[in-house]
Amino acid sequence: MTGRVNTVLFVNINTNPQPMNKIITIAACFFCIAVFSQVTNSGKPLSWVTENMEDLEPVTMPQFDLEALRAEDERNKDRADIPWRFGYEFLVDHNLGNSGTWHTLPDGGRIWRIRYRSAGAKTMNFLFSDFYMPKGATLYLYNNGRTDLLGAYDAQQNNEQRVLGTWLVKGEDIWLEYYEPADVAGRGRLEIFKLVHGYRAASDAMSDDQGLNTTGDCMRDVDCPMPDIQAYKDINKKAVALILVGGSYFCSGALINNTNNDGKPYFLTANHCYSDPALWAFRFNWISPNPVCGEVGDSTSNAPGFYQTSSGANLVAKYFYSDFCLVEIPSQLPALWDLVWLGWDHSDTTPASTFSIHHPAGDIMKVNRDLDQPLPSIGLFWTVENWEMGANAGGSSGSPLFDNNGRVIGQLKGGSSGCNGTSSNNLHDIYGRFGISWEGGGTPDSRLKDWLDPAATGAMTADYYIRPDHPVDVELNLESLLTAFCTDTGFATVNVINAGTEPLQNLQLSYSVNSGPPQIVSWTGNLMHGDNFPLQLPPLNGIAGQNSVEISVVTANGVNDPNTSNNTVSGNFNVLHFGTGNVHLHLHTDYFGNESSWELQDANGALLYSDAGLSGDSDYEYDFDLSAEGCYNFIMSDQHGDGMCCSFGPGVYRLTAANGALIAEGSRFGFYDFVSFRLFNGLSLAENALQNVNIYPNPSQGLVTVEQPGSNALDYVVYNVLGQETMKGTVAGQRSVLDITAAPDGVYIIKLEEKKTGRLINFRLIKE
Repeated sequence: MTGRVNTVLFVNINTNPQPMNKIITIAACFFCIAVFSQVTNSGKPLSWVTENMEDLEPVTMPQFDLEALRAEDERNKDRADIPWRFGYEFLVDHNLGNSGTWHTLPDGGRIWRIRYRSAGAKTMNFLFSDFYMPKGATLYLYNNGRTDLLGAYDAQQNNEQRVLGTWLVKGEDIWLEYYEPADVAGRGRLEIFKLVHGYRAASDAMSDDQGLNTTGDCMRDVDCPMPDIQAYKDINKKAVALILVGGSYFCSGALINNTNNDGKPYFLTANHCYSDPALWAFRFNWISPNPVCGEVGDSTSNAPGFYQTSSGANLVAKYFYSDFCLVEIPSQLPALWDLVWLGWDHSDTTPASTFSIHHPAGDIMKVNRDLDQPLPSIGLFWTVENWEMGANAGGSSGSPLFDNNGRVIGQLKGGSSGCNGTSSNNLHDIYGRFGISWEGGGTPDSRLKDWLDPAATGAMTADYYIRPDHPVDVELNLESLLTAFCTDTGFATVNVINAGTEPLQNLQLSYSVNSGPPQIVSWTGNLMHGDNFPLQLPPLNGIAGQNSVEISVVTANGVNDPNTSNNTVSGNFNVLHFGTGNVHLHLHTDYFGNESSWELQDANGALLYSDAGLSGDSDYEYDFDLSAEGCYNFIMSDQHGDGMCCSFGPGVYRLTAANGALIAEGSRFGFYDFVSFRLFNGLSLAENALQNVNIYPNPSQGLVTVEQPGSNALDYVVYNVLGQETMKGTVAGQRSVLDITAAPDGVYIIKLEEKKTGRLINFRLIKE
């Protein structure tokens, strides 16, 4: 448009609008909500399965003095006492309100996307100064070619500081995509304050994995054979992680055990790696399956896009003088990652020999071996005079030093070791002594003993900890929860993972909608340890509004699952119902109202009402007579592709039903906002009356009161968790008593049906 300048910070929108006749095809789509506990590049962003998502012009980052950074890196290349820098940090100020583009889905959910391009970047990662995910919301990061995907980040990454640091995504053109369900619209917070341009990571000729083969030829992959420590090495490598600290630096560290042997996720690294740990990110088990052992050659990664990553930690204790830092990872680390918590020895006894496991320069996991005793010659540190095999580099900082019994005795402070061809350069490294850190500075926040010996047992050593294996152990993840267009039906897909040691050959799952009677789904097959498969449940019958779904393991291989911590998942899907009659549209245009237009269509795409050529900064009110039951589509369009808010005036639209209920509202979108809704002639008074029924006390010992505002006859059926009917009958009057004292203690579902209307309501009851 002549005379118009787009002033949205860093955002350039594609001004080629999508043809309106293509929009209607959205009506045939299902829309998916993906839910995951840890960030392991699972699932797919919603935009990948949604038609007619508009392309976005990227936010283009400026050039910077790369040669100056490389010169500084060259000066620091032999220093193991500082974190290894891989990126240049851009400060930005982008959030859900001032940047990016919104897209509204037919079920009322919304997608927000923003795209960044930084020429020459090998990777990008992002730091959020405000991060909050409401339940059901997800965040994905992926490159423009969709060859590298990270996510989903969800509510389990929320923390008290409301900040987050992501892992790396490969490429110079990266998308961020946030999804929020309709019932939590507007509650999420994303404030991007730092974008990191990864200028060194993988060598130009190498694979997908950032950092692979960045170190010297004397380095040995962790699976290289070392017979005298092989057993210890094969265990301890499962505790070590590469850490992304400060947004643009790498360090190493490891999970460490405590005397309670409870798998509390304490993680030990170096104090000189410290920055706000809430912004850290961890990558576990990055190990080459084809090890290169101190020779010319390139390591390979364990899988393309293999990520076992977790974001965020809380500071527990740190001490400058022995250079230790202990943090706690607050989120659940999945059992299938097969992690180990390291043993330790704080006796300060000089061991016969040592070894170390680390990620030098952000490379795939390596191992060092020294066949001699370390020297405690510098009061606070162990000195490894030279490594017979391997060497350290920047990024190795914080990695554990093990004695000849495989126990931690220190963490890397710094040193001068490195490669001289395929051999070590015979220079020393120093490690903060675990025995010094045990007492530290004499306070809980500056020493280890309060945390690693919480019961004050006085133990000098602890062995490693592995979470117990169960022959039968089924883990469930809710992979997707789908709402079919203009129906009351939802579709759920659950990801079934065999975390047990035995093959999984049969499975019974129980699922219920809105705490209704449980339904049973059976599966037979042969699922080996660590394998998984998607299991789609039968269609879920919902009611108007938000519907809850809970899915649980009943039996696996014919027995109860002994590990119940990962047996149950839940989620919500929405059914949009409104009464027939007058539907009202309130519209306030932005300063360029002539760019705005809208259409109201029936389910077949036939045009019912429309308007265009509007004035700027003006109010419009419209009433639509929609007396026929059925589905309708409302489409709000903006010719310029920047929605109706906020750089060019506070535009907004608001669509309400006959009873004043909000159908949809919006302002921040791209070329269009698309909303589908259903009108019906409902028995709202009867339904409302049934919604006011109450059952108490709950939990109870078996005598429960059913209270209702009227005195209608209600049929009831009581089900156990297997969906088996245990009793039934009829109650009437405002207060009635049900007696289930003869039933065993447990969880029951009470289904009430109003005889006059046939409407249903369910209650979950606990008998104890």
